[in-house]
Amino acid sequence: MNAARCYTSMPGPRPLPLFGNSWRFALGQKPWQTKALDITLWTLRAVAGDGGAAKVAKLFGHPDLVFPFCAEETARVYRREDSMPYRAVAPCLRHYKNDLRKDFFGDEPGLIGVHGEPWSRFRSKVSKALAAPEAARAAVPALDYVAEDFVERMERIVDGNRELPKDFLSELYKWALESVGAWALGTRLGCLSDDDKEAKEIIRCIHGFFHSVPELELSAPVWRLYSTAAYKTYVEALDAFRSLCLRRLTDKGVCAQIAAKSGEKVATILALDLLLVGVDTTAAAAASAIYLLANNERAQKRLQSELDNNLPTDRILTSKDLDRLPYLRACIKEALRIKPVILGNGRCIQSDAVISGYEVPKGSHIVFPHYILSNEERYFPSPQEYIPERWLRDDVTEEYTGPSENISRCPINHSRKEKQVSNMCDHARARSIWCRQKEVGIHPFASLPFGFGRRMCIGKRFAEAELQLLLAKIFHRYNVSWNYGELTYSVTPTYVPNEPLQFTITPRKES
Repeated sequence: MNAARCYTSMPGPRPLPLFGNSWRFALGQKPWQTKALDITLWTLRAVAGDGGAAKVAKLFGHPDLVFPFCAEETARVYRREDSMPYRAVAPCLRHYKNDLRKDFFGDEPGLIGVHGEPWSRFRSKVSKALAAPEAARAAVPALDYVAEDFVERMERIVDGNRELPKDFLSELYKWALESVGAWALGTRLGCLSDDDKEAKEIIRCIHGFFHSVPELELSAPVWRLYSTAAYKTYVEALDAFRSLCLRRLTDKGVCAQIAAKSGEKVATILALDLLLVGVDTTAAAAASAIYLLANNERAQKRLQSELDNNLPTDRILTSKDLDRLPYLRACIKEALRIKPVILGNGRCIQSDAVISGYEVPKGSHIVFPHYILSNEERYFPSPQEYIPERWLRDDVTEEYTGPSENISRCPINHSRKEKQVSNMCDHARARSIWCRQKEVGIHPFASLPFGFGRRMCIGKRFAEAELQLLLAKIFHRYNVSWNYGELTYSVTPTYVPNEPLQFTITPRKES
């Protein structure tokens, strides 16, 4: 601590008297926009320099934010945390649970937006049923039914040009919500039906909730003074989710096990928290994975080859079937590296600390900008390239083995020759990047889409199973292509595409 630099010397935007730095987000001028926090992070990265840190101080209703742009520093902060790590405060959610609906939550505030002893006490009641590997493995058959129903729905909603509708992201929200209902509540919610009024209302609330979060949790807390439109939407959605969980709790699913041991109230509160964090995140991850594979024919073909060789088509899938699909898992990891659904994770430090060489006072919120680290050359060579092979241990980047002989002498079918040459180039480039990645290695704290430690995403294994099943079903049945420009993204607060997801899906020829 004695050798550390003064906290006030850490670079960052200068706060104004009285207004602090909140005015920047209030005005919404680049790079200070709540829906474009990726641009904000790159700006702070430039200010911090290699291995450095930057801060955004004096935000209304929030502690100072400190951003260490270094995987080694991320590891040190994570590993020094105590048994009850504190995450970022979500003022509006805390207000809802502790004040507005205190009569319902009482001494059981749940996992989201809660810290310290109340969080630890609640987690001890639910962690065994959620964190155990066998829990997610047992849920695979139920999730397989949902994935199969969704792929059949894709066939119903595709147009005459085999293009999916503009609101396909909303369809992915339905799939994610239906999946959470299947494994958590042990019931089908009906979100994949065309005429289910309750399902439509749930989806409406989902959209309203997640679009109101940035305004309420990232901007100045005007809702504390009067009920803004975003605040009313937020509360209406939370009330609807709470009512849904109360009505749909069954004697099946993970929450049923918790209800039997700790009571229906604990199970209902957990189900509510799972809806809050398990719908938009999984849907966004699926959207990015499909988009990146649709834009990479080499990776898509390799995935389809793995699926053709290992995926049974005459029965419901099990966890053992998923274990035989390492390239599928690598495709998901690579998608979450390039487009993580949450741009960063964080901890509110409970004692003074030295971070990136600076004194940082107790109570500051340390934000680990995983989006930046996982897209930096020093950690991932050619970071903009979608190369799932990065995540495979062995040298399995297959050499191109297509009909390359006599290509230069063949006088006909020039388009085919060009495609063959392109394929060889793609394979050679993928192998080159794999070799460079192997030399660098993968820092375990450079890409953490699910967080780390005791406050890691508690539904991680279930989310991974959902994604594996959906992508396996889609790419085993279809060739997927993308015929538009590059997707742009916004923070809502999940990192989601702006443009319509109009993928073209073409049935593969059955062997």
